[in-house]
Amino acid sequence: MSRPVFVQASSCKTGLVNGSAVGSEIGSVTGPVSGSKAKAALVTKSDKVIPGYPLVQAVLEVAIPRGANKHKILRGTGIFDETFSTPQHTGSDQVSVGGGGLLANTSAKLSAKQCIALLSNVSSQCKGNDVSFLIGKSLGGVWLTENLEKIKHCRNLEHAMSVLMNIRWECFPLVSFKRFDVKDNVLWVLQDTMGCQKNWPFIAQLYLSMLVALIKYWTDTRLPISFGMDFDRPRNVEDFETYLGLRTTFNAPLLSIMLPKSCMATPFPNANCEHAQPVVDSPAKYTAREVKQARYSASCFSLLDFVRSQTLREPQRGLADLAESLCCSTATLKRKLSDHHYSYRALSEEARRQQAIVLLALKKLNNEQSASEMAFSDLTNFRRAVKRLTGLTPSELRAR
Repeated sequence: MSRPVFVQASSCKTGLVNGSAVGSEIGSVTGPVSGSKAKAALVTKSDKVIPGYPLVQAVLEVAIPRGANKHKILRGTGIFDETFSTPQHTGSDQVSVGGGGLLANTSAKLSAKQCIALLSNVSSQCKGNDVSFLIGKSLGGVWLTENLEKIKHCRNLEHAMSVLMNIRWECFPLVSFKRFDVKDNVLWVLQDTMGCQKNWPFIAQLYLSMLVALIKYWTDTRLPISFGMDFDRPRNVEDFETYLGLRTTFNAPLLSIMLPKSCMATPFPNANCEHAQPVVDSPAKYTAREVKQARYSASCFSLLDFVRSQTLREPQRGLADLAESLCCSTATLKRKLSDHHYSYRALSEEARRQQAIVLLALKKLNNEQSASEMAFSDLTNFRRAVKRLTGLTPSELRAR
């Protein structure tokens, strides 16, 4: 058997397929793998594909004034001053840093493991419950400075999210956004893409704050975005309202963002269509041959999101089938998932729980329609599965 295709994804290409029944994801594989070996090199927690300069800069901008010690923040991360500093010379990947004869090496790459360790240190070192939001807002500003040319001419939010999908490791490396169309709204469900564990709430709040900052830059206003938090109402609820807005609810079934579909097509006030990057055509329109030849960078795809997606697309296939599709042994795939603090079963149940909630609680589909979407032929088994996954019966979910 050939070696696993997990690492060094930047040199590989793959196709991307969306499906309305299971949603589409920003920054994750959604294409079927049955019938052929997976071509994509899936990014894992240890792969250094994330531009580190914006995150480190944003962290230090927030943490140092809060009394945090720079060396303690970087301790155990494998990130050193030399990582982002080079002797002064000219080059496209360096920008001046105040007065020390040094330049910041903006091309240095970090792994998700390093980023998570960095943010874990910050959350424990910094005082205040708003640190995650402040870092997200700062990260939006730093990221815009470094990547403005890539996004400043986006025409509307639909276009902007398409562009962000193609550069996801540069903007949202630790989270993916799974999209569902729910009546007249668009719903994005946030998913842990790298096994953040206990740091996931902090990291999710950081990237939500960053997304709000980017949308505000594009639109010059705050859109009617609703945020659903899947945890109890916190003591610092005012921080959520300050950085995310007043449309924030707690004890929601999913960690999610929702806004009207009309907002997705509203033209940005500063858009320049002559210089705008082309919108990626809906992959659902591709033929099988075009999908195979589509030139999307495989580095857009993480292992966890790939597994989640495949368990929905082909629920009859198990761990061994997925491992074969990835050209590795079952033991290797188990070990890779364990490195991310997940198991195949946990990912599968998480994905199917999300699907059940969207179909029943949000779309209000009847049992027959929902069972069909979830690939159940027997309604009794469907009701039993929904109860096990969500703790509620289908009728109870629809009544929410």
